Amino acid sequence: MPRVVYASSNHAVGFTPRSQFPAPDYAFPAPDTFYGVAKVTGEALAALYHYRYRMDTICLRILSCIERPGSVRALSTWLSPDDAGRLFEACLTVPEPGFRVAYGVSANTRGGWVSLAEARALGYEPRDDAEAYGAEVIAQFGEPDPADAVFAHLGGEFCLPAYDVGHLT
Repeated sequence: MPRVVYASSNHAVGFTPRSQFPAPDYAFPAPDTFYGVAKVTGEALAALYHYRYRMDTICLRILSCIERPGSVRALSTWLSPDDAGRLFEACLTVPEPGFRVAYGVSANTRGGWVSLAEARALGYEPRDDAEAYGAEVIAQFGEPDPADAVFAHLGGEFCLPAYDVGHLT
């Protein structure tokens, strides 16, 4: 059966407040940017193709997939390249997944921002932890301030007023 693994983003639900962490796998859309709106649209298309055409579709709400965590926030949101490979392999090999929405994040010590239940149900088991870079990141940026607005929502700085459409002019 045909299968699509859609690279969505945490920005599809970026306005999820910290009080609702871990964000559930099937969290209702709360996009933080036009990019997030596009990701929600892609997830809706994946659902349509599953329900109308019985295609297996998996939407992965990927957090910070980068070589190394580049900020204090990324110590919580990092998805290592190796874990990304493991996640996509799980999505491509799980039998008959149907329609799924799961998060892509590594097993970070400072994690807990999103659910990993659905990713694990697909066969993903993260192995990497951003804490391996923790001392280096903290030395560069300082200890995190939980009151910093960048930690208030899943979308981080993209939820701040500086990202309103007015900043483009």
